[in-house]
Amino acid sequence: MPNAKIHTMLFPGGKHKALTLSYDDGVLQDCRLIKQMAAYGIKGTFNLNSALLGRAEQMEVRGKTVDISTVRAEDVCTQYHGFEVATHGSKHSALTSYGSAALAEIIADRAALEKLTGYLVQGHAYPFGLYDKSVRRMLRTAGIRYARTVVSTHAFDLPKDFLKWHPTCHHADPDLMQLAEQFCTQNPLWGKPQLFFLWGHAYEFDADQNWEAIDAFFSYVSAYSDQIWMATNGQIADYAEAFHSLRYFANGSSVYNPSAHTVYLESCGTVYQIPSNATVVLD
Repeated sequence: MPNAKIHTMLFPGGKHKALTLSYDDGVLQDCRLIKQMAAYGIKGTFNLNSALLGRAEQMEVRGKTVDISTVRAEDVCTQYHGFEVATHGSKHSALTSYGSAALAEIIADRAALEKLTGYLVQGHAYPFGLYDKSVRRMLRTAGIRYARTVVSTHAFDLPKDFLKWHPTCHHADPDLMQLAEQFCTQNPLWGKPQLFFLWGHAYEFDADQNWEAIDAFFSYVSAYSDQIWMATNGQIADYAEAFHSLRYFANGSSVYNPSAHTVYLESCGTVYQIPSNATVVLD
């Protein structure tokens, strides 16, 4: 039998690290956040409730009255251009309490957002962070391929199940900058890929009056942009799927990439670029 080799996934450009953001509810404060993200080359996904778009509302957040009004439906395509839009339940309902009706809400949200954006919507963030096996099964039925929870890991691992995608942390986590430093400056163990996954709600910056905190985070991580792939949630999920679809020759000498994405891998200290629909010899 041929000697077994370990093939480690690398991100586009042969990078070991990636960063993605996930922000919920489609609030007006997303506009300010997007401008800050764009200024630093940061990418991310915004999870919208299609039936609640254009709503004017205020809410008490940590003892302060905060505007949580949402983006108008007709502004979604322009507002989130260059970023990703994903589902968050059409009415932000606790899907675990809806039974089979949850499927209809997921499909309705996906269909409405696809009509607004003109592209395939395949992501989700669980309203209130609530999910179970039944909800995950319905997500698959509805064509959702990845879904974010609210469980902070303080780690940089890719998920084993993209429908239980736990983020690294919330932006208000007191360890945010410590985690950022660890992520940016430490070498990945055994060369394994690392992902920093940040989540939150943009209105929380108004509640806490700390927009400068997220700016400091963006400023810090962007200084390492030559080492970090800035991507949306969907781009991360698509790339991981492409890597795992690679097909290896029986003797391990070559690899074929059937996907539409160029994939990078590291084997025995050598970095290989595997173009779409191409076969590459692994020396």
